Amino acid sequence: MFEWRRLLRFNRYIGNGQEEIDYQWPSAKLPFISIRTSVGKGKPKVAIGIIALGDVAIGLVAGGAVSVGIISVGAVTVGWLLALGAVAMSGGLSAGAVAIGELAIGAVAIGQSAVGAVAIGQNALGAVAIGEHVLGAVAIGERVYGIVAIGDHGFGLVPIVGDFIRWVAGLFR
Repeated sequence: MFEWRRLLRFNRYIGNGQEEIDYQWPSAKLPFISIRTSVGKGKPKVAIGIIALGDVAIGLVAGGAVSVGIISVGAVTVGWLLALGAVAMSGGLSAGAVAIGELAIGAVAIGQSAVGAVAIGQNALGAVAIGEHVLGAVAIGERVYGIVAIGDHGFGLVPIVGDFIRWVAGLFR
């Protein structure tokens, strides 16, 4: 049985930062739930379990300063399906200041589909967007739409696109 009283006692440690948190359920040898943190004292602790929370977390669902799992949340995250963090890398959805993944959302986004201030991907949307199908203030790619459009096909206030260049060249033939 899950020991809620044992887990809830850690609430008193969060405020004063005097105690480390070290909790594994049902046992330390086979933890399904692992919560381990040094609370800023000494060497960071590694939490490994199906659900892992800690300084460094490795599990199916992981949360911590550094986390690795299928679903990861933290400062630096690597997730198979979902990664949320300052630096997030995933095979699925990534969101963070720097996001790398199939679908990336962030200040700097790199992926198949990318949305961000700087977006790099096959489909990109951002202030500076680079890719195949692109929409942005500065758009660079094959099909581009933006204020400054640089590419083969597209529209922009400053169109540096192949279609426009071919049209202007056709005026002088």
